[in-house]
Amino acid sequence: MTTARVGVLVISLVAFVVLPAWAMRDDDIRVVKLKVGPFPIEPNRDREICQAIPIPGIGGLEIVSAAARSRISRKRQVASHHLVVYGYDGPNGDAFPEEILDEPGCAGVGPPDFYRNRSFLAGSGGESLQGRWSVTNISYPGDLAQAVPRVTGTDDAVLLVNSHYFNVSKKRAKGLVKIKLEVRPLTPGKRLVRQVTHLDASRDIFVPPGEQGGVASSLQADGAYNPFTEGNVNPPDDVCVFTLATHMHKRGTLFWIDWEQGGERTNLIAWPDYIHPGLVFRPGPLRGLLRTFDAANDFPRIHYGCEFANGVDGKEPKFGCEETPGEAPGMSWADAEPLGIDATQSHAAPCGLDGVNCAGNPCVPANLVFGPLSDDDMCVLTAVVYDPLPGVPPEQACDLISTF
Repeated sequence: MTTARVGVLVISLVAFVVLPAWAMRDDDIRVVKLKVGPFPIEPNRDREICQAIPIPGIGGLEIVSAAARSRISRKRQVASHHLVVYGYDGPNGDAFPEEILDEPGCAGVGPPDFYRNRSFLAGSGGESLQGRWSVTNISYPGDLAQAVPRVTGTDDAVLLVNSHYFNVSKKRAKGLVKIKLEVRPLTPGKRLVRQVTHLDASRDIFVPPGEQGGVASSLQADGAYNPFTEGNVNPPDDVCVFTLATHMHKRGTLFWIDWEQGGERTNLIAWPDYIHPGLVFRPGPLRGLLRTFDAANDFPRIHYGCEFANGVDGKEPKFGCEETPGEAPGMSWADAEPLGIDATQSHAAPCGLDGVNCAGNPCVPANLVFGPLSDDDMCVLTAVVYDPLPGVPPEQACDLISTF
């Protein structure tokens, strides 16, 4: 019998507690538990935090299963919009801050290479409720695996916990997230999964007060620059697509995904629920194989788009602090970029409870545009992909091998 080994690190940060711990089970599986919070969330506000957690000795290990959970309260008036756990694969593991930071997507946290060298490990979009928690469990079948990235030259890891909460109640609330990873030595020969994130459709979101609107874009295996995904490029060659997932905010009315090839489209999903992400498994005529985007393959791509409503179709109106009298505040990402305005700052400033954030300016109906808050919106396609099997016909390239 293997003797269990337990290591515990507790970091107290004023009102915050981060707790990583791991133990070795008898079947050579280590259990890693992370806890962030409780952290305060002001009334009628969002809060998105990022916390870096170094964990020795788990770099390169396979994640057998992952469970991500966020506590909900006040009849879902306080809940998680998303919870994501990233791993860092680079040489600058000591460049991450110890404190919890308020930073959308962890974009400004840690070393400059973090956004390029990060990997998605676990997460939850609030799609499954278990008592007072929203929970998502992740594991991969057959010869697919997810590995914990390692700090270059070591067996250590740095995990980044990104939690986005909203509090639509009139009192201060608290957020709390917990993550459980079961890890073990990586089985040789397994194919590693990776996440592809595509935000291009979000650039054009612009829906004036009292109107509806839509945006669209496409993901293809073309190797194009993509600063929002792992490695900063789209897949350059044939790739197997395990899942596709939708992501909108509360004024999204429909997220659709089509498979397009040779000028013809097949709808994969038309999903009206912004709270619970829609999932598509192994899409397309070749059971998940997305061929290189060229003429020889009839230009296959995954076309997607979103529809939004701002104060119509049963959706509440967007409000923000007035900047110019008579003009609705809020500028699209596409219009803001040439002006040097960051996409996370071009949305209308949130009014807060009774307009507390508006510095005396009116709280007025605003344009719905891309933004980091749940009161703004997004149209984000995420895919989990893996490498095709070599030397087999295309219709077998994405088969899952269960001999491990």
